[in-house]
Amino acid sequence: MKITIIGCGLIGGSIALALKRRQSEHVVACLDLTERLPAIREAGVADQVGSLNDLAEHIPSSALVVLATPVQFVPDIIAQMKPFLRENTIITDVGSTKSKIAAEAPGLLPPGAHFIGGHPMAGAERSGVEAADPLLFNDRVYALCPYPSTPPEALLTLIELVEKLGAIPVTIEPEEHDRVVAMVSHLPHFISAALMHAAMEGDAEHGMLEKLAGKGFLDMTRLAASSYPMWKGIMETNAEAIAEAITRFNKSFDFIMKEMTEPSGEAVWEKTAKRRRTMTPESRARSRRQDLRSIIDRQDKQLMSVLAQRFDAVRKIGKLKMHQSAPVVDPDREKRMMVQRRDWGKSLELPEEMIDELFAVILKHSSRLQETES
Repeated sequence: MKITIIGCGLIGGSIALALKRRQSEHVVACLDLTERLPAIREAGVADQVGSLNDLAEHIPSSALVVLATPVQFVPDIIAQMKPFLRENTIITDVGSTKSKIAAEAPGLLPPGAHFIGGHPMAGAERSGVEAADPLLFNDRVYALCPYPSTPPEALLTLIELVEKLGAIPVTIEPEEHDRVVAMVSHLPHFISAALMHAAMEGDAEHGMLEKLAGKGFLDMTRLAASSYPMWKGIMETNAEAIAEAITRFNKSFDFIMKEMTEPSGEAVWEKTAKRRRTMTPESRARSRRQDLRSIIDRQDKQLMSVLAQRFDAVRKIGKLKMHQSAPVVDPDREKRMMVQRRDWGKSLELPEEMIDELFAVILKHSSRLQETES
């Protein structure tokens, strides 16, 4: 299985390195800007290294393509890959926002290729392939955003990849992902940057920032060391949810400031402290079974949608029968239909008994519906 990673910085390089260390049977190719290729080769994270001019060489032979670029560049890269994507190729990204790309990706792909949005909840203040860490994703949540039409085997392939990285796969809708991540990931970066900026403003007066900054300050401002280009794309693609998170934070901050010495302030402080103490790595873990069940849930929705379309057709046929004074039940037609359904079921390796029971129920309700319509 060949996996091509486009964008070999911290995240892309860490994915490549983790796969190389843990799954040596995979062939991993890393493509990036020409000027970055020497560093990628020196880091030794991939079996094959190339530039973005080499898409025609690598994409057709890839079963999985990981787009590890800033989120604003993902649509353009998908469009560039389109001529070289083969049927059943899985494309995923690692961007911190999902709604925009989830809406755009289907229109950029050729028939038969499958996009599944992804977002590993992992990172570091350092950037570049030099900072690649094969353990970066260990026990970290990895969000996946499949479509209702995503084939189960494609989602399972990506779930297995995430588990090979040591991460915990969690499926979630793109819009819900962006709302939640705006609060738990994006807002902390803004708070960290604001705190660092305020400290720098104060340091102009006393010049003691580096000397007196304690571990608490360093921990809280670690995120402020992140690079701006990545965050520019996040701000552009999740502006509304980030604004809502900032508004909510400002209300909470104002409340704490006004009530912190009052009983109400103490109650809120204790409540938040208690909740935070329960948030351990173990509390984040979610079994793979839950994500496999989500596949079944989506398939059941599709099944019910198809049944609804079938009964709509049954209703229309019932009206035609009424106008033509034709009987509702046609035993010969039903017998021929059941023979055909059994053959279909057999070709799909479905139990004949289940097919008989399923269509007996469907035919019973179809006849009842047509009798009601007449």
